[in-house]
Amino acid sequence: MKGKYSNSIIYWMYKLYRLAKRYQISKLICWEKAELAHPLDPGCTVLLGMCSRLPQVIYANLACLQQCVWDELKAVYIIVDCRKSDLSPGTEEAIIHAFPQLNISFFYYSEQQYQKAEQLKLPYLYAWLSWCVGLKHAKTQTVLIHDYDALILSRTVLKRRYDEFQSSSAKLQGIEWYKGNGFIHADRLACTFECFADVEWLRSFEPIELFNNVGIHQGRSVDYDILLEIQARYLEPIERTISPMSQENAELVHPSQMIHQYTMFRKFPGRSLPCYSMILLPLFDYLSGEQDAFQKATASITQTGMLMRESVVINLTQLEGKYLHWGLQQSVQALVAFQGTPPEGFFAYYQALYATVGCQLSGIQHEFATSEHQQWFAQAQQLSVLSAVQIGKKDRTTPKEINAYSSLNR
Repeated sequence: MKGKYSNSIIYWMYKLYRLAKRYQISKLICWEKAELAHPLDPGCTVLLGMCSRLPQVIYANLACLQQCVWDELKAVYIIVDCRKSDLSPGTEEAIIHAFPQLNISFFYYSEQQYQKAEQLKLPYLYAWLSWCVGLKHAKTQTVLIHDYDALILSRTVLKRRYDEFQSSSAKLQGIEWYKGNGFIHADRLACTFECFADVEWLRSFEPIELFNNVGIHQGRSVDYDILLEIQARYLEPIERTISPMSQENAELVHPSQMIHQYTMFRKFPGRSLPCYSMILLPLFDYLSGEQDAFQKATASITQTGMLMRESVVINLTQLEGKYLHWGLQQSVQALVAFQGTPPEGFFAYYQALYATVGCQLSGIQHEFATSEHQQWFAQAQQLSVLSAVQIGKKDRTTPKEINAYSSLNR
């Protein structure tokens, strides 16, 4: 058997598992006839699924989004993955007050939705359910499915992409073609992150039809991600398109899989799991106003070898050097966009991560997007060494520290 699954036994095992999950959740949400009958207004609504256990992430996200507002953006729907009573009092009001240009509305899970989501703790269930809750209430013809961990750094890219979408015959526009889980780029199925979509078309299907599934596509066994199956089955190639947003050119910082990985560590604390996006959590903490976020994370790593977040223990054993290079690039791009001066503890944090992996940060050449990013990183190095020297003065600065500082300033 070609594709993701190597033989028919494994294929049918996963297919039956996914069918069972679809049956379990099929009644969690449905479109109301009155909602379907109501004419949709021109314009776009952003759908943003919020992880209630990582509330600080939303501030950096919305700060970037507010810089991207264009005339046709009518509303931002924040769908929280819990009941309204579970979110800390005042959170909703503080967010609405902080971002007045975004016309924010909050939506929450019902009791039934919350209990089932918590029971299963499937990352893709949270994504699907949150997006469907948003779609259920959407009043505009278009939605932008905006990832919680995405920082849009270009002020014009969303308007450009929206205009392209409106002038095309596409029902869905992503930023890149999906690859993996049995799919190849030539299948021309759009990834769902930062995806513009036609609301009427999406609501022509039952919500469960948007959910993940296992099947056969072009003779290959595949695992359909959210929205992939309806693209493959019901859209002509001209009706699905992409309009890129470049992470390399600093238009977008997108850790990807952050909430997925965090949910898996909630489900299996301390287990050896993919964790490459978890190393960017201190960045989002810092951007939300937690000034000592990098210092706290560094202390956690040096003391335990793991990142600790309340009851969630993040095991770093699957971290590799290539993921650190990537995470460092992402962090520098975001921090350059948000502020001029490197934050205290930033360089030391990455030093701790590189030490955990077993390689040295100093001397490694990084391909930053611009010379501005390279200079910023060099400044972060200098500040880190200077800080170490100042601390050392309290207990005799060593010649090694002095030489290190001097070499950076030659």
